[in-house]
Amino acid sequence: MPLLTITKEIQIHYQIDDFTNPWDDRPTLFLQHGNGRSGAFWYQWVPLLARDYRVVRVDMRGLGQSSAVKNPSQDIQIHKCINDLVKVISELNCGPILFCGESMGGILGIILAATHPHLIKALALVSTPVFINQAMKSKYSLGFSSRLEAMHKMGIKEWVYQTSVLARFPPETNPQLLQWYVDEFSKSAPEVLIHYSDLVNSANATEFLKDIQCPTIAIMPSNGPITDLKQIEILQAQIPQLRVETINSDFHMIHLTHVEPCVNLVREFFSELN
Repeated sequence: MPLLTITKEIQIHYQIDDFTNPWDDRPTLFLQHGNGRSGAFWYQWVPLLARDYRVVRVDMRGLGQSSAVKNPSQDIQIHKCINDLVKVISELNCGPILFCGESMGGILGIILAATHPHLIKALALVSTPVFINQAMKSKYSLGFSSRLEAMHKMGIKEWVYQTSVLARFPPETNPQLLQWYVDEFSKSAPEVLIHYSDLVNSANATEFLKDIQCPTIAIMPSNGPITDLKQIEILQAQIPQLRVETINSDFHMIHLTHVEPCVNLVREFFSELN
């Protein structure tokens, strides 16, 4: 289990899946999970990509198999999450990389590509918002004064379940997938999950978009509750080399519900670079 020591108390877990030919020099592809999740949530993508790419999945600090975080308000910050990714890339000596991030993982990709352009060859954004709009903040509050109050008072599992059926997964979703999602999400410490929710609620990547110089693809649900038309228009107006593709869905988790269409778009986009 590879662990990279960032500080005396912070260790970052990453998983490498590489089934490429030993004699081929194949590109490295980072798959970056979103808010509250972990690298485990990419499980359906790995078999479809690891034959052609050296796939790396990094668990954000405090999540998945990364070490516990003792002081979330101090240790969980956007710039520290970016620094963790930079250090993993350096540790593996693999830049420039291909980067695919879903939701908040895509926000990290935007900032990483803008601030460390030499490390990113191309960028794929899956269901990635530029910011969380007020309508979505209200929906995720579930009648409470805020999303954070809802998480505190309902408990993590119930909040995750209710918001998942509301915005993440369509009604026809396999109930076992939905239950697995809720259980897996809820494994992390409640205070860490609440702080990440606060972090993503206040995040805004708009200022970084104009500085993305690498080829970029945005794969969005056609009628997503988080990545609405206004968000897509902002991306189109500000990212110089942007291609936009849509997946027919009204829900956010297309990387789990529409795996093959998403993977095919990512694979096609990255293969065109060569």
